[in-house]
Amino acid sequence: MGGQRALEITNPLKSLPRRVEERKKKVVVIGEDDEPIALLLRDAISDEPGYQAVVVSDGALVLETVRQVHADLLILDIMMPGLNGLEVWDRVREDPGVRDMPVLFVSANVPQFDSEFQRRKISTVLTKPFDLNELLERVRSLCPV
Repeated sequence: MGGQRALEITNPLKSLPRRVEERKKKVVVIGEDDEPIALLLRDAISDEPGYQAVVVSDGALVLETVRQVHADLLILDIMMPGLNGLEVWDRVREDPGVRDMPVLFVSANVPQFDSEFQRRKISTVLTKPFDLNELLERVRSLCPV
């Protein structure tokens, strides 16, 4: 008996409040292929109370991810493999299930795509490099907890 350990029984309800709290978090999908920026955004947003961020580095997978995780906000870079951010925007706006979801563009190429933003009536754009506090303020403004 000296070497035997007692079976530890855990109460599944004990973790229930944490699970319920996690469900209440706003889900932010980040379409960004630059890994250091993607990780910075994911960590900073996930550290904010009430938010959970998910990174997708391929534009072609962003829309599928947005649907799967029931995203509350989408942050998009323009230059990504698969579909670029503007193509993702077009597909999001055509999809009745997610068309009303707010989208924030973050790109180093804002001047190059200014006419595309105007044509699509996109006004939520941050230029890289950006101030992280400004980005978090935009997240809170576009997707309040």
